[in-house]
Amino acid sequence: MVVAFMLTAGITSAQEWTKEQTEVWKVVQDTWKGWKSGDATAVAASFHEKYQGWSDDSPIPIGKQSMMDWYNSMKDVISVSYYSVEPARITVLKSAAVVDYFYSMNVSWGTGDEKESEEVKGKIVEFYVREGDKWLLLGDMMVHEEDEDD
Repeated sequence: MVVAFMLTAGITSAQEWTKEQTEVWKVVQDTWKGWKSGDATAVAASFHEKYQGWSDDSPIPIGKQSMMDWYNSMKDVISVSYYSVEPARITVLKSAAVVDYFYSMNVSWGTGDEKESEEVKGKIVEFYVREGDKWLLLGDMMVHEEDEDD
């Protein structure tokens, strides 16, 4: 119930976004499109050189090069067949922005007969800085929701 309210509130407030909030959300959406399509160049271009990202399944944050190395090594065995991103809140102050959102995706991994698929969902907070006219991802934290039967 709370999640439904938050999703509705986020979607409703999107209609009232400033130009800067809309620009930052477009970067989020374009980056997810890049991950899904396998466009590593586009994804890397959205990351700041000093990027630090942390997922709840990683012991420490990783930098841009480590993230791209992981992605390039896994892109032939992991695929995203579907994803959805829904904003919860976007705050922009001059050259900095924070984006909170919900995600869900269907991920397949493995090859041949060993291929498995899973629905993954959770929450992400991303921190952006503006350099010139471009918003770049400086840091993020991803938290996966656990299935009740896990």
